[in-house]
Amino acid sequence: MTRWILLLMVVVAASALTPACGGGSDERPPDASPAEQSVGVPEATASASPAGGSAGALRTQVRRYAARMMADIRAAEARGDVIDGVPVGESDNPYDYVGVSPVFVQLVALGRPALPAIAAEIEASSGDGLREYLLAAAGAQISGDTPGGGAQSWGSGKEWARQYREQH
Repeated sequence: MTRWILLLMVVVAASALTPACGGGSDERPPDASPAEQSVGVPEATASASPAGGSAGALRTQVRRYAARMMADIRAAEARGDVIDGVPVGESDNPYDYVGVSPVFVQLVALGRPALPAIAAEIEASSGDGLREYLLAAAGAQISGDTPGGGAQSWGSGKEWARQYREQH
């Protein structure tokens, strides 16, 4: 199987198992809205929706989703969760972390209008680690960048953002 098929399987499996595992982290980013803090669900407003969201609103939503993904990963690591026999936090395969947070699926659901915001968030980051890679993986999934034969044309989040900008 290609890496992308495995990625899809992980996302589907994580979506199915999340309620049984107690869901994602209750930890919210410091800039979470009162709705996000009280309900524990990302704020879903028309301004952040793919259909009519402004660039600024989408960028804010992407930033919040990235913060929630990383908080969920930290919480899973603290709980001692294991994915495919490897403790969360010990794998060097970034795709092992895709299914840790259900927010990854929500990020992908923002669709094509979010691609410039994802690229901008990666470009603005001083790092190029797991956070940026997960953002790039979401961007690649949205854009249908499913390379044939399991080959991937980018190796880091910054590289994905650069390639995205060159093509758009």
